[in-house]
Amino acid sequence: MVNLSSWGRLGSWPHDARPLADREAIARQLAEGPSGIAYGMGRSYGDVCLNPGGGAWLTEGLDRFVSFDAGTGRLRCEAGVRLGQIQRFAVPRGWILPVTPGTWMATVGGAIANDVHGKNHHRAGCFGNHVPAFELLRSDGSRQLC
Repeated sequence: MVNLSSWGRLGSWPHDARPLADREAIARQLAEGPSGIAYGMGRSYGDVCLNPGGGAWLTEGLDRFVSFDAGTGRLRCEAGVRLGQIQRFAVPRGWILPVTPGTWMATVGGAIANDVHGKNHHRAGCFGNHVPAFELLRSDGSRQLC
């Protein structure tokens, strides 16, 4: 068991933490259990990333870019990619994330799950406004394109 907390630091609770670094590890975890909740960098203010006493799937190892279109700025990446990684990659290429929260340590998965916003929310909206699609891997192993 590993103690995990959220960014709000209201407490720390034990979790059966399982690191996931690739699709094969995810498939094994789904097949062998236990079930759990995705936990990236723990930058959620609330407790949405926690499952006290239960399973936590540590997704920070799912941190790879899949593809990038320099013409459109469209990036495909894994859920554990941190927003700061994207900025360091994109800015030298003439692109920038349209929405960034108060920390660049948040993961793409967390930004989607929490639909984070930035200081320009009144003009740019939330993170989800700029995500045309994502693939959700469900606990039964099926994939859902959202």
